[in-house]
Amino acid sequence: MPIHAPTRTIALATLKGGAGKTTTAVNLATGLALRGETVLLVDLDPQANATAHLGIVPDDHTVTLYELLLGMEEDPARGVVATPVERLHLIPSAPRMAGAEVELAAAPGRERLLTETLAPLVERYRYIIVDTPSSMGILTLNGLLACGETMIPAQTHYFSVLAARQFVEVVRQVNRTFGADLKVTGLIPTMVDRRMKISAELIRDLEGEFGRNLVRPSIRLDARLADAPGKGRPIQLAAPKSNGAYDYTILA
Repeated sequence: MPIHAPTRTIALATLKGGAGKTTTAVNLATGLALRGETVLLVDLDPQANATAHLGIVPDDHTVTLYELLLGMEEDPARGVVATPVERLHLIPSAPRMAGAEVELAAAPGRERLLTETLAPLVERYRYIIVDTPSSMGILTLNGLLACGETMIPAQTHYFSVLAARQFVEVVRQVNRTFGADLKVTGLIPTMVDRRMKISAELIRDLEGEFGRNLVRPSIRLDARLADAPGKGRPIQLAAPKSNGAYDYTILA
């Protein structure tokens, strides 16, 4: 079962890259921390973009999620690092995580290794946010089963919205197969260009399909959101007066 505590455990997940998943994970986590919440961001993606977004560059001696999942380091707290945001901590990823899919294939209880890794840490945080890979494999499955809820970012383009709908079915299948109770608690429209008619049309469709309670405040298209990772800072620190900073603050 996922972690049960006052902690909210949220997997940011989708089946399509480019939907703003990592941007949302980092900036939502930052927004919550800036509100005074204690937050742990878990970078489960071998691309390690969330780690880089926060200006952290793991080396060969850094304890990352890879070492924790494969049992090379028994103390999960050794994998937790500080970030430029007060009250926001990170378990970093690294390119070596790419081998974890294969290496975990034969591991006993492989789909719940992240749940076991996070269990000793859960009482320290009000929120744990997991940034999953943009594909359905053993790592994403670990992220889903470790969490009580998932939020799905969807760029307001046809294929991104289609991937979001498909992911809702994936969640149902995971619940049926593993006896889980994962809930979809947010579908977040991202990179919304209000000048384009298609954006408004797709948001209306999503509201009709998922209900207004599942469509959170939309994230507007903002070039500064794309620039912020290169500065190793979340948007709220890199460009605090931008539309992106405002939107993610409202989302938090």
